[in-house]
Amino acid sequence: MSDLNDLSKAIAEVPEEPLLPIEKKLIAGSLTLGIVLLVGLGIVNHFLPIATV
Repeated sequence: MSDLNDLSKAIAEVPEEPLLPIEKKLIAGSLTLGIVLLVGLGIVNHFLPIATV
């Protein structure tokens, strides 16, 4: 258990670093792409629903 305590102390001592501008752009791009694909899937599902048996 000593190793876990040492690890948690070491992690707590690491200062937080702000996100880089490219990281912010990647996050925004991923969220935008996810929302666009989700809306696109909803539209496709609306016009081409799966046929029920």
